[in-house]
Amino acid sequence: MTWLAKFRRVSFRSMFFRFIILFVSISVLIQVINFVTYNMYLQYVRDRIETNYDSSLANVASSLNRLFEGIYQSNFLLSLDPSALSVFSGEGEEGNAKYADISQTVRSLARIKYIDSSIDGAYIYKRKDDLIISNEGTYSASYFFDSVYRFEEYPAAFWKSYTSGYKLFSIFPPSELGGSDRNVGKVVIPIVQSKIAEYWSNNLYVINLNVQPIVQLLQNYKLTPGSILFIADKNGTMLASSENGFTSDPDLQAFMKESLSEGGASEQAIYKKQKMRVITLNTSFFYNDVVMIVGVPENDIRSSLSNLENLRIISAAFTLLLSLILSVAFSKNLYAPIKSLVDRLSGPHSKGKQPMNEFEYLDDEIGRIMSSVQSLNQQLSYALPLANEQFLVKMLKYNYLYDDAGAEMSPARSGFKFEHGSFMIAVFQFNFRKPFYDTFDETFRNDSSHMLVKLLKSLLPGDYPAYLLEMDVHLIALLANVPEGVERELYERYCAEVVDLFRRDEDFLRVHAGIGGVHAGYGGMRRSYVEAMKALWRISPFDGKRVYAFAESDEEAEAKRYLLDKEEENRLFNLALSGRKEELRELVENTIDRNVSSGISAPLMRELYMRFYSIGLQALKMRDKELEEEAGRAYTDFILSNDSWSADEIAEAVLAFFDSVVGAVAGGNAKFDVGAFKAFIDEHYHEDIHLELLAGKYKTSPQYMSRLLKRELGVGFQEYLLDLRIRKAKELLAGSDRKIGDIWETVGFNNRNTFIRAFKAKEGITPSEYRSNMGK
Repeated sequence: MTWLAKFRRVSFRSMFFRFIILFVSISVLIQVINFVTYNMYLQYVRDRIETNYDSSLANVASSLNRLFEGIYQSNFLLSLDPSALSVFSGEGEEGNAKYADISQTVRSLARIKYIDSSIDGAYIYKRKDDLIISNEGTYSASYFFDSVYRFEEYPAAFWKSYTSGYKLFSIFPPSELGGSDRNVGKVVIPIVQSKIAEYWSNNLYVINLNVQPIVQLLQNYKLTPGSILFIADKNGTMLASSENGFTSDPDLQAFMKESLSEGGASEQAIYKKQKMRVITLNTSFFYNDVVMIVGVPENDIRSSLSNLENLRIISAAFTLLLSLILSVAFSKNLYAPIKSLVDRLSGPHSKGKQPMNEFEYLDDEIGRIMSSVQSLNQQLSYALPLANEQFLVKMLKYNYLYDDAGAEMSPARSGFKFEHGSFMIAVFQFNFRKPFYDTFDETFRNDSSHMLVKLLKSLLPGDYPAYLLEMDVHLIALLANVPEGVERELYERYCAEVVDLFRRDEDFLRVHAGIGGVHAGYGGMRRSYVEAMKALWRISPFDGKRVYAFAESDEEAEAKRYLLDKEEENRLFNLALSGRKEELRELVENTIDRNVSSGISAPLMRELYMRFYSIGLQALKMRDKELEEEAGRAYTDFILSNDSWSADEIAEAVLAFFDSVVGAVAGGNAKFDVGAFKAFIDEHYHEDIHLELLAGKYKTSPQYMSRLLKRELGVGFQEYLLDLRIRKAKELLAGSDRKIGDIWETVGFNNRNTFIRAFKAKEGITPSEYRSNMGK
């Protein structure tokens, strides 16, 4: 038991063995599908046969019903003959007149006999006179029932004592005949009537129906060679069957009894050790209830599927053999890329270790990767026409004064109407940071806004109509159209979800969200937008809070105004002049934080930035220093820009400006060692290094370091690092047999696709093509 447990623990944890199991399982699945398909088609054939037999039995019933109706109509034909009525009723004349009536009745009965070929004979039994008057002549009853029509089931005594109970029309079970040579061996069904026209009598009017035409009719309606059709009365007595000699066949009688067992028709029965599928139809033949029964051998049904059965057996054997061949031939080849993928995901340091459960490992890795990106599975179900979007942006952004009636006219022209009367606006500010611009190309940067809008749409809750408006560069407003009385908690959770989605990537992008209140009408829409913008400006760039919902208490605090006092201006000037960078940054952060907390507006925040800018220029002038022309132009352009900057972006720009000032002021005292910086990059190029990390290491600003490196080396930091990594990759491709998957990881790329794309952009060919050209 120990070796078996070890085999299961080691072998079946590997996907190689699971591939083998997979192929065998596919074979088993195909067998199951074949089996299910065959049985479904078998059931279809059964149902089809049953449907066809229902139709056939209905046709048989219709044909026999017409026959019995014709027999009953003979009653009326006979009633037209006064002699026959006189004889039947027993009220006829005596003497010669009596014999004349009997002669005429014989002729009438002869005509009845030839109404239908199924009628074997007709007669009137005058029980009082013990006289039979038939279509062939007159007989004494004893002679007739012994020598002419001797019924095996109905002797003369039966007819003598039979009482109809005033039943108009009775169908007797079939009986084999004896007597005359003409009748020996026949099987007939006696049909007994005690009334002709309106005359009831103790005498009997009997028509003997030959069973053979009925047998032939039933045989004609057999749909399969082995089928059995028969008719039984309400007492379960067989009246007719498609089988010759059915009256003396005990097996057939037993089969019929079993088919009608338990008071109703059973679906299956056994006949001569053969399973039969039973089909029944309840009907009546002229006031006589009967049941028509069909027994279809299962072998007949399956024989119609013999070709399909043979094909199923052949395909089962073939797929089983093929699956075994495939499991041996391809499992190893299919397993190879899985193993390679596991090796790449687990890294080069895991090589040579005991193999793990690859499936579980890949599942964990894929789950970890997928968990960082939420599925964009919900689409915006309401579309806002472009003209209406532009109108709403102008109304909100530039404070156009409309009453509700006037504001509603513009959307109404395009056939658009808001569903509800209240509105809530949340504003998202996307602050792309410098590593984002250094890492991604221009095409990706241009597409980023469009991708962010798509992401916001995919996460929108579908409870109420909601629309996204692009208010400015990287400034997007969510306009929610909600019923009166609805709170904004739903959209607060939505904003928090969006912000949390980007928490791990704040080195590239920071997202802030300001949320306004719920207000009625277009004026309320404008009010909610203003509240959302005020809330956005209350988010400090120096703490972890990224979402702010405007509250009533914020209205009371709006009158507060705080920028810089004289003492803070002097401290900033002195710290910048003395090059005390850390203390200067701390003071700037505290000043901005206090202004944001007081509810400072966007124009005042821009004014604060200009005050900072003025202090920095004074420090430079005192030291007779200047910023580089490119850097000075960038800060000036930032001040004069009409874009909607967030508090976070302004804080980042202020800190970068003062870093540049400190760098310029200290430039005469200490020179940055570009050679040491370059040597560090050359040694650590394969690690995850970026400009902010290196700036912290060398106690300078990223902007200053970037400009200095570009001036000394002729290229920017990212381009120099990329060129270095590509050069190292080319050396490994040309001088070693290492796999490409190992090479891109060794030289510092994050994934294979980024490596191949960067290599082709620099060299014009892929790494594989380069290796082939180098003869490796």
